[in-house]
Amino acid sequence: MLRQRVVTGIIGGALYLGAVWYGGLPSALLFVLLAVVGYSELLLMRGWSRLSAPALVGYMATLMWLVGAIWQPFAGTWMPEVDSLSALWLLLVLFVFLSISVISKNRYTFQDMTYLFAGTLYVGLPFHCAILLRVDGKLGLAYFLFMILTIWTTDTAAYFVGRTLKGPKLWPAISPNKTVSGSLGGVVAAVIVGMIFANVMGLSMGSWMLLAALLSVFGQFGDFVESGLKRALDVKDSGTILPGHGGVLDRFDSFLFAAPIAYYGTMLLVS
Repeated sequence: MLRQRVVTGIIGGALYLGAVWYGGLPSALLFVLLAVVGYSELLLMRGWSRLSAPALVGYMATLMWLVGAIWQPFAGTWMPEVDSLSALWLLLVLFVFLSISVISKNRYTFQDMTYLFAGTLYVGLPFHCAILLRVDGKLGLAYFLFMILTIWTTDTAAYFVGRTLKGPKLWPAISPNKTVSGSLGGVVAAVIVGMIFANVMGLSMGSWMLLAALLSVFGQFGDFVESGLKRALDVKDSGTILPGHGGVLDRFDSFLFAAPIAYYGTMLLVS
Protein backbone atom coordinates (compact mmCIF):
# COMPACT_ATOMS: atom_id res chain seq x y z
CA MET A 1 0.00 0.00 0.00
CA LEU A 2 2.80 2.40 0.93
CA ARG A 3 4.75 1.53 -2.21
CA GLN A 4 1.65 2.07 -4.34
CA ARG A 5 1.03 5.40 -2.67
CA VAL A 6 4.63 6.53 -3.25
CA VAL A 7 4.66 5.46 -6.91
CA THR A 8 1.35 7.20 -7.59
CA GLY A 9 2.58 10.31 -5.80
CA ILE A 10 5.80 10.48 -7.82
CA ILE A 11 4.17 9.86 -11.21
CA GLY A 12 1.10 11.98 -10.54
CA GLY A 13 3.14 14.78 -8.99
CA ALA A 14 5.56 14.83 -11.93
CA LEU A 15 2.72 15.01 -14.48
CA TYR A 16 0.90 17.68 -12.49
CA LEU A 17 3.94 19.88 -11.90
CA GLY A 18 5.12 19.34 -15.46
CA ALA A 19 1.84 20.60 -16.91
CA VAL A 20 1.72 23.50 -14.45
CA TRP A 21 5.31 24.46 -15.27
CA TYR A 22 4.70 24.31 -19.02
CA GLY A 23 1.54 26.40 -18.74
CA GLY A 24 -0.65 27.29 -21.70
CA LEU A 25 -3.03 24.74 -23.13
CA PRO A 26 -1.50 21.67 -21.40
CA SER A 27 -2.11 23.11 -17.93
CA ALA A 28 -5.61 24.26 -18.91
CA LEU A 29 -6.50 20.81 -20.26
CA LEU A 30 -5.13 19.20 -17.10
CA PHE A 31 -7.47 21.32 -14.97
CA VAL A 32 -10.40 20.49 -17.26
CA LEU A 33 -9.65 16.78 -16.86
CA LEU A 34 -9.36 17.07 -13.07
CA ALA A 35 -12.64 18.99 -12.87
CA VAL A 36 -14.52 16.44 -14.98
CA VAL A 37 -13.15 13.53 -12.94
CA GLY A 38 -13.91 15.39 -9.70
CA TYR A 39 -17.52 16.01 -10.71
CA SER A 40 -17.82 12.37 -11.75
CA GLU A 41 -16.67 11.36 -8.26
CA LEU A 42 -19.39 13.53 -6.72
CA LEU A 43 -21.96 11.61 -8.75
CA LEU A 44 -20.57 8.18 -7.87
CA MET A 45 -20.32 9.06 -4.17
CA ARG A 46 -24.08 9.67 -4.27
CA GLY A 47 -24.66 6.44 -6.18
CA TRP A 48 -25.84 8.10 -9.41
CA SER A 49 -25.25 7.21 -13.02
CA ARG A 50 -22.78 9.49 -14.78
CA LEU A 51 -25.02 9.44 -17.86
CA SER A 52 -28.32 10.53 -16.30
CA ALA A 53 -29.93 13.75 -17.55
CA PRO A 54 -29.13 15.77 -14.39
CA ALA A 55 -25.54 14.48 -14.43
CA LEU A 56 -25.05 15.59 -18.03
CA VAL A 57 -26.39 19.05 -17.18
CA GLY A 58 -23.92 19.16 -14.29
CA TYR A 59 -21.02 18.23 -16.56
CA MET A 60 -22.02 20.97 -19.00
CA ALA A 61 -22.27 23.54 -16.23
CA THR A 62 -18.87 22.58 -14.84
CA LEU A 63 -17.27 22.72 -18.28
CA MET A 64 -18.74 26.16 -18.93
CA TRP A 65 -16.82 27.50 -15.94
CA LEU A 66 -13.65 26.17 -17.51
CA VAL A 67 -14.42 27.28 -21.05
CA GLY A 68 -15.00 30.79 -19.72
CA ALA A 69 -11.61 30.72 -18.00
CA ILE A 70 -9.74 29.38 -21.04
CA TRP A 71 -11.42 31.90 -23.33
CA GLN A 72 -10.03 34.92 -21.45
CA PRO A 73 -6.25 34.33 -21.42
CA PHE A 74 -6.09 32.59 -24.79
CA ALA A 75 -7.97 35.49 -26.37
CA GLY A 76 -5.03 37.64 -25.27
CA THR A 77 -7.12 40.23 -23.50
CA TRP A 78 -9.24 40.65 -20.41
CA MET A 79 -12.93 40.10 -21.12
CA PRO A 80 -15.04 41.28 -18.19
CA GLU A 81 -18.20 40.17 -19.98
CA VAL A 82 -17.15 36.54 -19.41
CA ASP A 83 -17.81 36.95 -15.68
CA SER A 84 -21.28 38.25 -16.47
CA LEU A 85 -21.85 35.30 -18.79
CA SER A 86 -20.72 32.93 -16.02
CA ALA A 87 -23.28 34.43 -13.64
CA LEU A 88 -25.99 34.17 -16.30
CA TRP A 89 -24.97 30.59 -17.00
CA LEU A 90 -25.26 29.70 -13.30
CA LEU A 91 -28.79 31.10 -13.15
CA LEU A 92 -29.71 29.10 -16.24
CA VAL A 93 -28.23 25.92 -14.76
CA LEU A 94 -30.14 26.45 -11.51
CA PHE A 95 -33.35 26.91 -13.51
CA VAL A 96 -32.68 23.71 -15.49
CA PHE A 97 -31.92 21.67 -12.36
CA LEU A 98 -35.08 22.83 -10.60
CA SER A 99 -37.09 22.22 -13.77
CA ILE A 100 -35.80 18.64 -13.89
CA SER A 101 -37.07 18.14 -10.34
CA VAL A 102 -40.53 19.42 -11.31
CA ILE A 103 -40.78 17.65 -14.69
CA SER A 104 -39.63 14.33 -13.23
CA LYS A 105 -42.36 14.65 -10.56
CA ASN A 106 -39.78 14.44 -7.81
CA ARG A 107 -38.00 11.42 -9.21
CA TYR A 108 -35.06 13.75 -8.83
CA THR A 109 -35.77 15.62 -5.62
CA PHE A 110 -35.00 19.22 -4.78
CA GLN A 111 -32.22 17.94 -2.52
CA ASP A 112 -30.76 15.94 -5.41
CA MET A 113 -30.74 18.98 -7.69
CA THR A 114 -29.25 21.18 -4.98
CA TYR A 115 -26.43 18.66 -4.55
CA LEU A 116 -25.70 18.65 -8.28
CA PHE A 117 -25.85 22.43 -8.56
CA ALA A 118 -23.57 22.89 -5.55
CA GLY A 119 -21.22 20.37 -7.13
CA THR A 120 -20.77 22.56 -10.21
CA LEU A 121 -19.63 25.36 -7.90
CA TYR A 122 -17.56 23.12 -5.63
CA VAL A 123 -15.58 21.70 -8.55
CA GLY A 124 -16.02 24.19 -11.39
CA LEU A 125 -15.17 27.48 -9.68
CA PRO A 126 -11.79 26.40 -8.19
CA PHE A 127 -10.49 25.02 -11.48
CA HIS A 128 -11.86 28.09 -13.27
CA CYS A 129 -9.70 30.20 -10.95
CA ALA A 130 -6.74 27.84 -11.31
CA ILE A 131 -6.76 28.23 -15.09
CA LEU A 132 -6.90 32.01 -14.82
CA LEU A 133 -4.18 32.09 -12.16
CA ARG A 134 -1.76 29.92 -14.15
CA VAL A 135 -2.50 30.81 -17.76
CA ASP A 136 -3.06 34.55 -17.51
CA GLY A 137 0.22 36.27 -18.39
CA LYS A 138 -0.33 38.91 -15.70
CA LEU A 139 -0.16 36.28 -12.98
CA GLY A 140 1.46 33.08 -14.16
CA LEU A 141 3.71 30.43 -12.79
CA ALA A 142 5.20 32.17 -9.73
CA TYR A 143 1.83 32.97 -8.18
CA PHE A 144 0.45 29.51 -8.91
CA LEU A 145 3.49 27.87 -7.32
CA PHE A 146 3.02 30.16 -4.33
CA MET A 147 -0.48 28.75 -3.87
CA ILE A 148 0.66 25.13 -4.24
CA LEU A 149 3.62 25.59 -1.91
CA THR A 150 1.43 27.27 0.71
CA ILE A 151 -1.09 24.41 0.61
CA TRP A 152 1.57 21.69 0.76
CA THR A 153 3.49 23.46 3.52
CA THR A 154 0.30 23.83 5.55
CA ASP A 155 -0.51 20.12 5.23
CA THR A 156 3.02 19.02 6.09
CA ALA A 157 3.46 21.37 9.04
CA ALA A 158 0.00 20.58 10.40
CA TYR A 159 0.80 16.86 10.32
CA PHE A 160 4.18 17.06 12.06
CA VAL A 161 3.25 19.78 14.57
CA GLY A 162 0.05 17.93 15.44
CA ARG A 163 1.91 14.67 15.98
CA THR A 164 4.56 16.37 18.09
CA LEU A 165 2.46 18.66 20.29
CA LYS A 166 -0.85 16.75 20.19
CA GLY A 167 -3.43 18.53 22.36
CA PRO A 168 -7.16 19.17 21.79
CA LYS A 169 -8.81 17.89 18.63
CA LEU A 170 -9.92 20.56 16.19
CA TRP A 171 -13.09 18.91 14.83
CA PRO A 172 -13.21 15.29 16.03
CA ALA A 173 -16.67 14.54 14.62
CA ILE A 174 -15.41 15.23 11.10
CA SER A 175 -11.67 14.53 11.19
CA PRO A 176 -10.63 12.88 14.47
CA ASN A 177 -6.87 13.02 13.83
CA LYS A 178 -6.51 16.77 13.35
CA THR A 179 -5.50 18.90 16.32
CA VAL A 180 -5.67 22.59 17.18
CA SER A 181 -1.89 22.69 17.50
CA GLY A 182 -1.46 21.13 14.07
CA SER A 183 -3.85 23.59 12.46
CA LEU A 184 -2.11 26.59 14.02
CA GLY A 185 1.28 25.15 13.07
CA GLY A 186 0.08 24.91 9.48
CA VAL A 187 -1.00 28.56 9.47
CA VAL A 188 2.32 29.71 10.95
CA ALA A 189 4.27 27.71 8.36
CA ALA A 190 2.12 29.21 5.59
CA VAL A 191 2.81 32.73 6.85
CA ILE A 192 6.54 32.00 6.67
CA VAL A 193 6.07 30.89 3.04
CA GLY A 194 4.28 34.18 2.35
CA MET A 195 7.10 36.14 3.96
CA ILE A 196 9.79 34.36 1.92
CA PHE A 197 7.81 34.66 -1.31
CA ALA A 198 7.23 38.39 -0.84
CA ASN A 199 10.91 38.94 -0.05
CA VAL A 200 12.08 37.01 -3.13
CA MET A 201 9.56 38.68 -5.45
CA GLY A 202 10.00 42.17 -3.99
CA LEU A 203 6.35 42.41 -2.93
CA SER A 204 4.55 43.80 0.10
CA MET A 205 5.46 41.38 2.89
CA GLY A 206 2.44 42.02 5.11
CA SER A 207 -0.07 41.56 2.29
CA TRP A 208 1.39 38.27 1.11
CA MET A 209 1.75 36.92 4.63
CA LEU A 210 -1.96 37.66 5.12
CA LEU A 211 -2.87 35.97 1.84
CA ALA A 212 -0.79 32.93 2.82
CA ALA A 213 -2.64 32.73 6.14
CA LEU A 214 -5.99 32.90 4.34
CA LEU A 215 -4.92 30.18 1.92
CA SER A 216 -3.92 28.01 4.87
CA VAL A 217 -7.20 28.52 6.72
CA PHE A 218 -9.42 28.02 3.67
CA GLY A 219 -7.36 25.06 2.53
CA GLN A 220 -7.77 23.35 5.89
CA PHE A 221 -11.49 24.09 5.81
CA GLY A 222 -11.67 22.50 2.37
CA ASP A 223 -10.14 19.37 3.89
CA PHE A 224 -12.87 19.31 6.55
CA VAL A 225 -15.63 19.88 3.99
CA GLU A 226 -14.52 16.91 1.91
CA SER A 227 -14.18 14.74 5.02
CA GLY A 228 -17.67 15.78 6.13
CA LEU A 229 -19.08 15.02 2.70
CA LYS A 230 -17.60 11.52 2.71
CA ARG A 231 -18.96 10.87 6.19
CA ALA A 232 -22.41 12.09 5.18
CA LEU A 233 -22.41 9.80 2.13
CA ASP A 234 -20.72 6.94 4.03
CA VAL A 235 -17.79 6.48 1.66
CA LYS A 236 -14.12 6.03 2.53
CA ASP A 237 -12.62 7.75 -0.53
CA SER A 238 -14.08 9.95 -3.23
CA GLY A 239 -12.73 7.61 -5.92
CA THR A 240 -10.03 5.15 -6.90
CA ILE A 241 -8.34 6.85 -9.86
CA LEU A 242 -5.20 7.56 -7.81
CA PRO A 243 -4.06 4.21 -6.32
CA GLY A 244 -3.09 4.62 -2.69
CA HIS A 245 -4.48 8.16 -2.57
CA GLY A 246 -8.16 7.75 -3.41
CA GLY A 247 -9.78 10.14 -5.85
CA VAL A 248 -9.23 13.59 -7.27
CA LEU A 249 -11.39 15.18 -4.57
CA ASP A 250 -9.31 13.44 -1.89
CA ARG A 251 -6.09 14.94 -3.26
CA PHE A 252 -7.47 18.37 -4.15
CA ASP A 253 -9.73 19.00 -1.14
CA SER A 254 -7.63 21.90 0.15
CA PHE A 255 -7.03 23.20 -3.37
CA LEU A 256 -10.77 23.51 -4.05
CA PHE A 257 -11.17 26.12 -1.33
CA ALA A 258 -7.77 27.76 -1.68
CA ALA A 259 -7.76 28.35 -5.46
CA PRO A 260 -10.48 31.05 -5.53
CA ILE A 261 -8.80 32.84 -2.61
CA ALA A 262 -5.43 32.62 -4.38
CA TYR A 263 -6.77 33.97 -7.66
CA TYR A 264 -8.85 36.86 -6.36
CA GLY A 265 -6.29 37.69 -3.67
CA THR A 266 -3.49 37.78 -6.23
CA MET A 267 -5.56 39.89 -8.61
CA LEU A 268 -6.15 42.35 -5.78
CA LEU A 269 -2.50 42.52 -4.74
CA VAL A 270 -0.91 42.79 -8.18
CA SER A 271 -3.46 45.12 -9.79
